Amino acid sequence: MEQEALRAQFDEWAHSYDQDVATTSGFPFDGYSQVLTSVWEQAEAAAGMSVIDLGVGTGNLSRLFVGSGCRVLGVDFSSEMLAKTREKMPQLALVQADLTADEWPAALNRRFERIVSNYTFHEFPLEMKVRILSRLARNNLVPGGRIVIGDIAFPTVADLNRVRLERADEWEEEFYWATEKTREALEPAGWHVDYLQVSFCAGVYVLNPPAA
Repeated sequence: MEQEALRAQFDEWAHSYDQDVATTSGFPFDGYSQVLTSVWEQAEAAAGMSVIDLGVGTGNLSRLFVGSGCRVLGVDFSSEMLAKTREKMPQLALVQADLTADEWPAALNRRFERIVSNYTFHEFPLEMKVRILSRLARNNLVPGGRIVIGDIAFPTVADLNRVRLERADEWEEEFYWATEKTREALEPAGWHVDYLQVSFCAGVYVLNPPAA
């Protein structure tokens, strides 16, 4: 989907997003609140820590880090999603940016102790996931920092295909994570990949980039 069309879709979705993720127990948001909590736990947030939340959406993940006393910057390409976050947390620093763009706003030209994201990276093909992660590790992560991502994900391609068949009436074809493929793409380059399955269709990655 072209980015402008996708942005328009998310602008419209912003008005019902919180209700949608709170009321479903099927694909794709089964375990949504547990994924949020798991991202926060795996990040080991501490007061004063600098955190960037990629695909901040309506602010549900950022709220956990703000509650821990972290200094959070939220990023999203949808102006309406950002507006919803601003309603909840007027004090939160927010930037509108498209992670797939060749150039990011100057406000993102800084480093963070934690880079987190929730239900965003499945919009990107694996090659783009790797490209964005590499860029983040190179330009935005402090030495010793970590990237923690919660998303629609499966241990293997076989697991993904099984759920695709079992949930054919709910399934929408996007670029969902298969951990075996993620490891194949990142580990030869020196990344350390830990994965925790949270629900039948979602999990959390803790990604440590290669040492500089």
